[in-house]
Amino acid sequence: MKKCLAILMILGCIGLVQATFVTVVDDFEGYADSAALRAAWVVNPNSNITSETLESVLNGKCMLIQNNQNSPYYAQTKYALPGAVWQVHGVNLTYPGYYMIKMTFAVPKNDGVPPWGTLGGSGGDVFLSMFDCWGQKVFGASYPGDVTPSGTGWPNGIVWEMDFATYTVPGMNLENVMYITVGYDKTYYGTGALFVDDIILVGVPEPASMILLSLGGRLMLRRR
Repeated sequence: MKKCLAILMILGCIGLVQATFVTVVDDFEGYADSAALRAAWVVNPNSNITSETLESVLNGKCMLIQNNQNSPYYAQTKYALPGAVWQVHGVNLTYPGYYMIKMTFAVPKNDGVPPWGTLGGSGGDVFLSMFDCWGQKVFGASYPGDVTPSGTGWPNGIVWEMDFATYTVPGMNLENVMYITVGYDKTYYGTGALFVDDIILVGVPEPASMILLSLGGRLMLRRR
């Protein structure tokens, strides 16, 4: 019996190592309307967002940001993580084992029905950045693929995975994150539109969790 319990304990630890868990930052389903969305996602006043609305695209509710072809040629909106306090503390995104953030997004076809503009002109770069509670940029990712309706899987969107090891700014860490920003830039000579959905953190259990499981297994063995 002791051998069986020991084997089960080992298998449980292996399963824990291999397992992943997710935390939804925002799936946009909880907003009643565009006004509620704009209260949570605050537009950068220095960018050129002309519209930020709640839409029913990408298999549910999502955020649509748009700008026109005037300078500056970028759009950015930010979301404050719950619990973060400006210049006091942010949220530790490396605990309890987060290693990746992912986002679903799409750019629409500019077919006039409805009149959504694509990332026009010489294209555009979709980005996701994070800033700590002191305003320092600690994470910055620019989508490496083809930012077009076909390249982003319109109308269902594409899931963009960004691992922390690749995109964390050198010399920085993700232990006091306050803001997540999303948007696009370099939309020269064209309008811009971007649908954003399902911003999710992905993690693996930290070693402390495995230690607790191991201790629990040892207690079971002693009771037997």
